[in-house]
Amino acid sequence: MGALIAIDRIVGKILRGIPVVCFVALFGILFVNVVSRYFQIWAFSWFDEIVEALFAYLVFLGAAALWRENEHFRIDWMEMALGRPFGPILRIVSVLLSMAFLAIMAVKGLDLTMRSRAATPILSVPTAYIYAVIPVSAAIMLVYSVRDFAVALLAAIKPSVKP
Repeated sequence: MGALIAIDRIVGKILRGIPVVCFVALFGILFVNVVSRYFQIWAFSWFDEIVEALFAYLVFLGAAALWRENEHFRIDWMEMALGRPFGPILRIVSVLLSMAFLAIMAVKGLDLTMRSRAATPILSVPTAYIYAVIPVSAAIMLVYSVRDFAVALLAAIKPSVKP
């Protein structure tokens, strides 16, 4: 169990770190691009490609980080309003629906990544590298959804357990 906790902490740091690095890089690139265009110093022909890739990684891995920590936007007032026994049942259904969505997202994202044969026009980076973040983030969120399902199931069985 200690090894899983250690792995989870490492995954958490990585999932928080990559979006922060992407955000800082986006800010820097956007700032330099605005300044260079204003003063007509030079033009970045590769600008759009880098911004697209950084933004994709920021969004998808940021979502996985929020999912891991249960900090994503979630409306749970209905679970609370229903109380026992229907609130925990609704939570289980909600987690199962999320798992179904994430499984489809992982499969379709992997299909998109595997079928991608294009490369970015300026830097010639295969677009599969950009698309790969979709199935990876979906798989990460799916793993944490399994954890959420187990917690929700335990909360439904044992009322003393908080989800």
